[in-house]
Amino acid sequence: MALLKLQELFGASVVETLATVTIQKADLLGLTALPVNTADSLLAAIINTVNQRYEGELTDQNGAFVVDEKSIPITYDNHLYYTTTWVQFWGFLFPPEKVNFCFLISEISPYAD
Repeated sequence: MALLKLQELFGASVVETLATVTIQKADLLGLTALPVNTADSLLAAIINTVNQRYEGELTDQNGAFVVDEKSIPITYDNHLYYTTTWVQFWGFLFPPEKVNFCFLISEISPYAD
């Protein structure tokens, strides 16, 4: 059973001590690092980063999708490698003037009869 390492999720610059975990804002996917990022934007960026480590579509260095011969984006899925946790895009919600991206995050634990 493979366990995720912090560096696999948040890059080589993540630092963990006895009391803290420090993630560089620049390593969070989809976040524009500002001195005044909100708590909810940071949480969303953390979840987005984790989700994209699990599954997504391949992109080139310019952010364009890598496609197959039928112009279908090539995807990847790492769920088989990380068997104790599960992060999955669930869907969209559309409250007035907003779009919410919903994710399911689970920890899988073995149990006995």
